[in-house]
Amino acid sequence: MGFAISWLAVSGKDPQQVLQELQLHRTGETEEFPESPVSAAQLPTGWFLVFANRFASPLVADRSLQQLSAGCTVISCQVEEHVMFSSVMCYANGKNNWHVTHDAQEGIYHLSVSGDLPPQFNDIYASLKQEQDDSGGDKSDVDYIHDVPVSLAKVITSFRHDQDIQGGPPEPFEALASSSSPASAKPWWKIW
Repeated sequence: MGFAISWLAVSGKDPQQVLQELQLHRTGETEEFPESPVSAAQLPTGWFLVFANRFASPLVADRSLQQLSAGCTVISCQVEEHVMFSSVMCYANGKNNWHVTHDAQEGIYHLSVSGDLPPQFNDIYASLKQEQDDSGGDKSDVDYIHDVPVSLAKVITSFRHDQDIQGGPPEPFEALASSSSPASAKPWWKIW
């Protein structure tokens, strides 16, 4: 089994406003790991995290990130380990400022980048590329380049989907539910 997840973290906007804009509400149910379809956590670094147990969640679609990033910064990350795909994007004030994407189906060293990348990118990439080279390059059984977007997202927000939240409570995640009024109405992002 591997992860197939999406998440976003917001800095500069009140968590309740984030949930309202995403048409989500708190349930009061907490969990140690994000096992609910959608959950949230306040990170010790100040970022507010919304986590979806689904790859390519509509929550991290371009439209959602553009709208949500009005007046703040949003980092989004997606991971699909079954095909070794990972990406991280930064939106601020309604615009995509940069992105880093790895798709092993395009090649073990594949990395698509655009925008004004954070300064940490170069060190992360150089280190993981060296590990890939040292492990046999494109003949290796390990894909270190897959970690470039994931590691960059962690350096910025402090969150990594496969690690505990350091400095947080024992059950840092709170399950979220749709805020739609009628039972039949679904928010624009909800497909499951």
